[in-house]
Amino acid sequence: MRVCFKTFGCTLNKFDTLMAERLVSGSGRYVVVDGEDEADIVVVNTCGVKKQTEDRVISYLRRLAENGRVKVVVAGCLPSINLERLVREVRADAVIGPSPGPRIIEVLDRVAAGERVFEPWSGGSSPLVPPADGERRVTEPIGICFGCLDRCAFCATRFARSTLSSVPVEDVVRHVRECLRRGVKEFYLTSPDSGAYGFDLRPRRRIIDLLRAVDAVEGDFMVRLGMINPRWVRKWLDDFIEVFAESRHLYHFIHIPVQSGSNRVLRIMRRGHTAEDYAESVERIRGELGERFAIVTDILVGHPGEGDEDFELTVKLVEETKPDYVNISKFFPRPRTPAKAMKQIPTQVTKERSRRITEVAFRVMGERNRLWLGWSGRVLINEEGKRGTVVGRNYAFRPIVFQERIELGTFVNARVVEATPIWLRGEVVP
Repeated sequence: MRVCFKTFGCTLNKFDTLMAERLVSGSGRYVVVDGEDEADIVVVNTCGVKKQTEDRVISYLRRLAENGRVKVVVAGCLPSINLERLVREVRADAVIGPSPGPRIIEVLDRVAAGERVFEPWSGGSSPLVPPADGERRVTEPIGICFGCLDRCAFCATRFARSTLSSVPVEDVVRHVRECLRRGVKEFYLTSPDSGAYGFDLRPRRRIIDLLRAVDAVEGDFMVRLGMINPRWVRKWLDDFIEVFAESRHLYHFIHIPVQSGSNRVLRIMRRGHTAEDYAESVERIRGELGERFAIVTDILVGHPGEGDEDFELTVKLVEETKPDYVNISKFFPRPRTPAKAMKQIPTQVTKERSRRITEVAFRVMGERNRLWLGWSGRVLINEEGKRGTVVGRNYAFRPIVFQERIELGTFVNARVVEATPIWLRGEVVP
């Protein structure tokens, strides 16, 4: 039978899907196809971190159900976050949880035999499965740990990925080496919070240990560290600076989600860090590793308890720390979270704050990208762009668009000739 996978959400979800595809293909019982029109079974790896994403997932599942021809397997985080809505609004042949790993083959076997499967588990982890022979891949996501050590008031993902489960350092290094032999040029180390990595391992390890081990691997490749909560960056700041300073492979890039510039709101959010933890980390990283070191952050506006003064502190923090990119989200209460039971802020207020912080962020992002005008250096071409373009990343993971047709996986020398708030435009130079 032919199986198609559709993925919503984060890089960890994309990793889970990729591992499931390789397991299913390797079983010899199924053929993985690209489009749902070709498939007998569609596996939908869902996300429920935001209401807007949940709505998109539900809409897609309804459309599949109207098809009637394909069997539908619903996987991922949404069954653990809002199972009630799924059961009420969607028809599916199977409902399971995130990171199915080898269990996906058993689920497909049961669905193919006409059985309905309802096992919305939470937790779990996907095994590391190397690319198959003939699989050409520039970028390999690697799930380094599953679960988190925090209990943020607004977050529902912890219901789906509740138990911390880290992949041993040796296994990650082995996977990197195997992927390099098969042509991979770039790795994304991903997890709900990379700072939690290794706390469950015996002996206990840290994300610093993993970064050093991966960086010691021989080869011509780049590594992007995934999201890490501010408290861990602050706790091991000296080590992080040392690792990045000495690294041959790490992008000079870090994703530190501050969420708010108000310590009062951060306490309500149960974030476990302060605005000063984030600001001081940014100042030291750029002061010691270079002004062009790329820092991405997340801002959540309209969280219960956020007053006008709190929001102004967030605006001030963005203006002062100048992140290279800001992921802005409007708060919407998620099922069973503590924030859902709190007094909600009027929708119009949240919308206006979102509009204003977006304006500020775009101004800052444009200023940051203009630092790259005239820069020349090495760029890895790693993805197809729009309208016949290709996109590459420089040493700070900045996206650079090229009009030239360049083979994916190629390193080129380039010069930045144009800057927008979102991307840079480059030209290949000798």
